[in-house]
Amino acid sequence: MDDLRALVRLNEQTRRYHADADADVDRYLFRPQVTVDDYRTYLAGVYGFIVPLESALLMAPGLDEAIDVRARAKSALVVHDLLALGLSMTEINALPQCSSIPTFRDPAAALGWLYVAERPLHASAVVSSHLSTYLRPEMAYASAYLSCYAGQVGAKWRELGEAMDRIAYSAALLDRMVAAAQDGFRTLIRFRTASRRQTGIIRIAG
Repeated sequence: MDDLRALVRLNEQTRRYHADADADVDRYLFRPQVTVDDYRTYLAGVYGFIVPLESALLMAPGLDEAIDVRARAKSALVVHDLLALGLSMTEINALPQCSSIPTFRDPAAALGWLYVAERPLHASAVVSSHLSTYLRPEMAYASAYLSCYAGQVGAKWRELGEAMDRIAYSAALLDRMVAAAQDGFRTLIRFRTASRRQTGIIRIAG
């Protein structure tokens, strides 16, 4: 992956945010004796960030020429899993959503934010394997999001990196992409922190 200069740069210059961005995985999914309630709550947090983000990405000028962003949309997969875990559409629609997603005016900034949304799936196989130990029946029908890149995580990651390199053909554009990714991580962390204070997402019980 060292040949993917933009991806390497983003990995390095957003590293300080990774632990906080990943905190919900440890908080809900890797806790001792993880429950269905924990899994629902984790997915509710994912839903609240990617739904408004994917809407904004679809409107980003030039992004669809750089990468097939529609093929990477995951909102419907998260909704599928939440429904399978017992939530109704009314309850899903009432979940908190991040209101701080910007309007993207160029593909460089949009790809920086897309990196934030795609990065958690780099470890999806590990997370799925762990959950299957405790929630095997549920993972049989409620793992559409975590399994969306099954067998192709590396290829999807490289595809994203190659798109970044094509768009960030100058130092200024790469700087813009990095700054957008950093803003995306900060927004995600703020949203998750605020969401945990809301009773509707602290514990999503079916």
